[in-house]
Amino acid sequence: MSATTAIHDADLTDQEIARLLNSVPRTRRSRGTAFLFSSALAAVTAVTTAIAVFFPGVFRDTAMTAGNARGTALVLLVIALPALLAGMTLARHRVLWGRVLWLGALAYITYNAVFFAYAVHFNRLFLLNVAMLSLGVWSIVSLVREIQPLSFQARLAGRLPVGFIAGYLLITTALFTLLWLKDILPAVIGGMAPVSLERSGMVTNAIEMTDLAFGFPLTALAAVWLWQRRAWGYVLAGVFLVYGLLESISVATDQFFGHLSDPQQPLSAIPIFIVLALIGLLPTALYLRGFRRSTQEEGV
Repeated sequence: MSATTAIHDADLTDQEIARLLNSVPRTRRSRGTAFLFSSALAAVTAVTTAIAVFFPGVFRDTAMTAGNARGTALVLLVIALPALLAGMTLARHRVLWGRVLWLGALAYITYNAVFFAYAVHFNRLFLLNVAMLSLGVWSIVSLVREIQPLSFQARLAGRLPVGFIAGYLLITTALFTLLWLKDILPAVIGGMAPVSLERSGMVTNAIEMTDLAFGFPLTALAAVWLWQRRAWGYVLAGVFLVYGLLESISVATDQFFGHLSDPQQPLSAIPIFIVLALIGLLPTALYLRGFRRSTQEEGV
């Protein structure tokens, strides 16, 4: 019997988990590459976001977009950056779920680096934004190469409410897809700019573009793979739970700062995303509870 087959949806003891993990073929991994890229990303993100938060005059955009950018930078600085450093530290101490936190924080930082790279007007932070986007992408690539998904499958199989978490990811993805299409389709049919671009100063919506092209398909794939009990499903589901929680907090914050800069921007989205963040705590907590406590995690 293969390790994957034995792990599949089983309730295993710690001794059985250790035996199965030891049977997983080991590959050569460059343990330091992801850490180096992510450390550089943390430094660049700290400098970039601190400037954006404390010197908002650096933005040359409309009031609404400049306010949104400042709110996003604040979340990056005070929440996402500590989450990234915490994930890296936990992973260095061989805590398995630290890699999920690390990769989830990387996904959030890289996603918002796209916003700073493509949705705001050229400003003095341009080269820092380029570095943040590049380092974010290569941090993700190098970390994914180092992850052993069978370790997560062994640890979590039989210990997660798979249907609930997969359903949560699919439902939230579907709802946001419909929300974006509600903005996009009337504009496409009518040959006009979407409502989301009003007062933004943007020529296209980089957030909708990134979500529909990358974020939503990957989240749906993670949910399907988790439902099928595939090894990568256990990893990616956790990553998108972390990412979704950070993004909900981020949207509520950037909408508040956008309203401060441009009172015409409505506040209606803020309570919605606060509620989404609170709801997202439940599947995230259930996912983390699936990891059994031990002095040292295997297979990291």
